[in-house]
Amino acid sequence: MPKDSALDRDELTLRIKTSLRKAEKIASGLRKTNTRLLVSGISASGISTLVAGLTATQGPLIGAGVVGWRVACMIAAVFALISTLTIGLTQQLRISDRAVQGTQCVGRLRSLEVTIATGSHPWDDIAAEYEDIARTYPELIS
Repeated sequence: MPKDSALDRDELTLRIKTSLRKAEKIASGLRKTNTRLLVSGISASGISTLVAGLTATQGPLIGAGVVGWRVACMIAAVFALISTLTIGLTQQLRISDRAVQGTQCVGRLRSLEVTIATGSHPWDDIAAEYEDIARTYPELIS
């Protein structure tokens, strides 16, 4: 029986380490995606506002007359659309929420790794905690 117990422990330790690496990779990707979309949305909004504001105060930036006004309005509209789409996409896909969940999952798995290294908790508690993590964050572990 002690041999089986050692195998179970080794297997559980390997599963925790594998899950941690996978969760770290996913969480990092989510944070990067969230940052990119937010920066894109804010930048596009700023450019749209700048183009509209400069056109309103100085007249058309490109061309003259009606054509210049149309071009300026189209440029502002395109950047406003990009801003709306990126911010909407961020919200619809819940990227920031998923990034937070990823960070929480990584934290819990790292805690388990430390617990295993220090031997401060019984293996049954470690296994139960890992099961809870796997139930709570299935998209990050499985």
